[in-house]
Amino acid sequence: MGRRITDLVAVLGLLESFDESMYRLETLQVYDVAYERPRYEAFLAGKPADLAPGPWQVLIHGHLDAGRAVQRVHVVSEPLTDYLRYEIATSYRRSVVAGECIAIIPTMPGRWPSGIPTKDYWLIDDHDLWTMVYDDQGCFVAAEQIAEPAELQDAVDGKYRALATALPLDAYLATSHPELRTPS
Repeated sequence: MGRRITDLVAVLGLLESFDESMYRLETLQVYDVAYERPRYEAFLAGKPADLAPGPWQVLIHGHLDAGRAVQRVHVVSEPLTDYLRYEIATSYRRSVVAGECIAIIPTMPGRWPSGIPTKDYWLIDDHDLWTMVYDDQGCFVAAEQIAEPAELQDAVDGKYRALATALPLDAYLATSHPELRTPS
């Protein structure tokens, strides 16, 4: 194993510079992220979403302007948790506008899509793998750099299987959750 980072800000720093592509596989149904709590609580209270771009969206836009790809696939279990409804309706909406390619693999509880890794990870340029570790409540614990060639290859293969399997966010919303779509 390579490095272990326990500071989420330091992990995000890894994503500031890469050559071609940055890919994220998300597998949890709830993430407990302190900086999201005010927006999440406002969403649960039915308040209008703040869709102004934040630092993440600025970073995405810069990568796209430089010709780099930013992709994310989230395996979601139906019915959606409140957190996923929030994430899709607010965070994902903002990131798609910034240019991030976000796709969804819907599944049912207890079923996992064949060939799709079960751990969250970031894959940078298809050669730098960081497995994301969370506690049972979805709180970030650490990012662990994986140097094992077989694990790296599994992550790369998983990326391409997930991208081939997943529905683009807009298509998923149109068929499964039109209430979470961006108003026209």
